[in-house]
Amino acid sequence: MAMRRLQWLDKRLQNDDEMKAQYYAFMEEYISLGHMVLTPHDDKNGSTNCYLPHHPVVKQSSTTTKVRVVFDSSAKTSTGDSLNDALLVGPVLQDDKIAIVADAEKRYRQVLMHRTDRPLQKILWPPSSSGTVQAYELCTVTYGLAPSSFLATRTLLQLAEDHGSEYPKESKALRKNVYVDDFITGDNTIDGAIQLRTELMQLLQKGGVLLRKWCSNSLQVLDGLPPELLGTQSSIKFGPEETIKTLGISWEPEADVFKFDTSIIVNNQTPTKRTILSTIAQLFDPLGIISPVVVQAINLII
Repeated sequence: MAMRRLQWLDKRLQNDDEMKAQYYAFMEEYISLGHMVLTPHDDKNGSTNCYLPHHPVVKQSSTTTKVRVVFDSSAKTSTGDSLNDALLVGPVLQDDKIAIVADAEKRYRQVLMHRTDRPLQKILWPPSSSGTVQAYELCTVTYGLAPSSFLATRTLLQLAEDHGSEYPKESKALRKNVYVDDFITGDNTIDGAIQLRTELMQLLQKGGVLLRKWCSNSLQVLDGLPPELLGTQSSIKFGPEETIKTLGISWEPEADVFKFDTSIIVNNQTPTKRTILSTIAQLFDPLGIISPVVVQAINLII
């Protein structure tokens, strides 16, 4: 198999002088640096051998090496398995971040308005479909008012100030990791994440705020929570490819990956600048994760 791939590669290089020159230069550098050595003809050490096919990967945008040689360790050998099939991946050595996501129930409506301000929040409503229209006062912070977002957030900051000495870590998280009614934070350890979750709930309960829809990329962090406070379908396991929306972005907790939903319809009509721009505008990507895709779409217009 490795010989067949080499013969195919040779034919390809014969038809592209520039690629051939860069490919041979790459391999010669490998040899000159001692990164590969010639196998002795009398090699009889009895070890198991595996031959890796190789092929070029061209990256025209590279300012250094435009042609790189890739060694295909996933290619199947005569045994039917590849070298990668027989190797262990090894553990992740970087610290895994334990992510925690929750939602504050009825966030605006947990904040009472002063009695003198309530007359400015009156509505008309018949208690029943055939009843008499009556006037009501909205007693809590109301959606749609200019300062509502500020008031909802400001009360949380006050809660952090009032109880910061009792819950220093949680108060800091409350100041930095709450976006209106979405709480997004994490810890470097599972124990730390559990403690953060538990004590944050205690802190917010002092202000009458209930955190619910709890999600994490570690199910251990969710242990002990009643089902009605979970944001996942099960406290035992995640559903198949279960995703949640957090700040407008789809997150799959089990795989700990972000996903992007699109409503792109592929048809036989020739795309126009208008349809391409309309499609791009529908992609919500504040972190710029899929910028390479968006740039490619923009290039179609230019």
